[in-house]
Amino acid sequence: MGENKKYYWLKLKEDFFRQPEIKKLRKIAGGDTYTIIYLKMQLLSLKKEGRLYFTGLEDTFIEEVALEIDEEPENVSITIQYLIKCKLLEELNENEFLLNKATLSIGNETQGAERVRKFRDNKKDIKALQCNTEVTKCNTEIDIELEKEIDIEIKPKEIINVAVKKIEYAERVHMLEDEYEKLINKYSQKVIDDKITDLDLWKGSTGKKNKSDYLTLLTWLRKDTKVNTPTKEDTWGGMKQFN
Repeated sequence: MGENKKYYWLKLKEDFFRQPEIKKLRKIAGGDTYTIIYLKMQLLSLKKEGRLYFTGLEDTFIEEVALEIDEEPENVSITIQYLIKCKLLEELNENEFLLNKATLSIGNETQGAERVRKFRDNKKDIKALQCNTEVTKCNTEIDIELEKEIDIEIKPKEIINVAVKKIEYAERVHMLEDEYEKLINKYSQKVIDDKITDLDLWKGSTGKKNKSDYLTLLTWLRKDTKVNTPTKEDTWGGMKQFN
């Protein structure tokens, strides 16, 4: 039985009070009261699809409507006359009247249909939340990607900053301090300083430029070590003597 229970409602349009007929009705003395009566009449017609019926309970249709909506008969009479004049109320016959615009604003549904609608609305809400979660996730992923891009952009700048910190060990020879330390730890400071002088003279005489003076010096030193392999006649204390 509960599934057959029906609910009705009146959809009041957003421009209801901007309609010319309503604006004019409200300007009449007592117009706000007449407007409320019109709305009450629409609510009274909900279950009858916008129709109002004269049942003979009172002497006239006006008195019967006034009784139903708890308003003064005089005010109901003025409202009905105005509605008929503006074609908002139509007399179908002596016992039946139709509120023309009310038929477009009436809605209804059964209790079962209401439950189905609420279930669907809930699903839509859940889906919307999931979409928002996905958007948040996507935004997080975008932030991570932006951070990666920022890192990629920063690295070349870091290289430039490192290059600026190279120390001039000769007019044309520049290295990082830790590169110089590696060389002297491996080959001794005297050997490295001599090689730096050789590299400076070589670059000055040839006009050549190297991408890395450190790698050039390291290459020269490795070649020198291979060419000057220690022998019994060329050793002192078991170590190669560098001049």
